[in-house]
Formats: sequence, C-alpha cells, structure tokens
Amino acid sequence: MTKRAAAAAYKEAGITPKDVKVCELHDCFSANELILLEGLGFSEKGKAHEMVRNGDITYGGKGPVINPSGGLISKGHPLGATGLAQCCELTWQLRGWANTRLVDTDVALQHNLGLGGCVVINVYKRADGQKNRELTDEEVIRSSSWSYNPATQARFVTTEDGEKVRSKKYRSDYALGDTLQKIQSRL
Repeated sequence: MTKRAAAAAYKEAGITPKDVKVCELHDCFSANELILLEGLGFSEKGKAHEMVRNGDITYGGKGPVINPSGGLISKGHPLGATGLAQCCELTWQLRGWANTRLVDTDVALQHNLGLGGCVVINVYKRADGQKNRELTDEEVIRSSSWSYNPATQARFVTTEDGEKVRSKKYRSDYALGDTLQKIQSRL
C-alpha cells in the first residue's frame, strides 16, 4: 500500500524520493519503520537496516531525516492525534521554526497508516518554492500570532488562544460542548 501511495504522491508532486529531505513516518513499531523506508523508496529492497545502522536517516546522513520530532512512539502514539502531530512538525520544518532539529529542506513528506488498512501520504512544499531558513523563537513570535514558538515550547492552550482560531462566522458553542471546561480543569 505504501509503495503504491508513494508513487502516486511523488508523481502528483513532481518529485522523487531523493527530493525528500525530511519525513515523518508512521513508526508504530520499529520493524514497521524498516518496511516503510523501502516502501517510500528511500532504500533498496532489503537494505533499510543498513540505512539505520549507517546513520543515513538522521542529521548528516545520506537519506532523508526520519522523524525529527521523535516519531509516534516518542509521543505515546496517540490515536487520532498522530497525523496532526506529523502535519505540525513538517509545517514547522518548512517554516524554519524547528530550531535545533531543523532540516535544510524545501520538500517534506508525511506518511501515516490508518485502521482498516489505509495509507495517507502528503508532500509538503513551501509556497514560495524556497528552502527553509532557521528562525529564532523571537522571529517566530514576531512573524505569527503566537506568543511563543509552538515548535520548541509546549504550553497549555488558553481560552484566548482558542478564540483566536475559532470561526467568527460559523462558530457553534453546542459543537464545542464542555471542551473549554475540561481544558481549564486540567490547568
């Protein structure tokens, strides 16, 4: 499934596996990572273990940097939130917000598996076609509506943060339910 989905994504994006410099992949098990390195075209069949041993999937290696965020296992593999965490990491990478884990790139790839046997592959590129450049936390704050760099700092979401991103036209307090109370009770 991954091989077929990757071929379609590469074709649509007009890239090859060699163009990908950073990838967040669904490493739910260590063996799965090896299978996916092959399926995504990052290694020859039966050679993924050599990439890992040689350090080719980390900074300074020959292949793309795999899971600079730490991957799914480092986050406890939260079902449902897995794909969103990958999206955030790759967006932060391309914007230059990822600081010490930043990968020099203009193309990023997301690979996710779902229950029931589905594969999702997204290719990310900067809209301006340029490579990323590292931004300091202060530059991130000045260039965004955030009061901190979410790529480098974990903070609780406040009610004010939620109001900044809620729709002004199509908001529904019913749909929100008791989410705000639950968040506040955990603070």
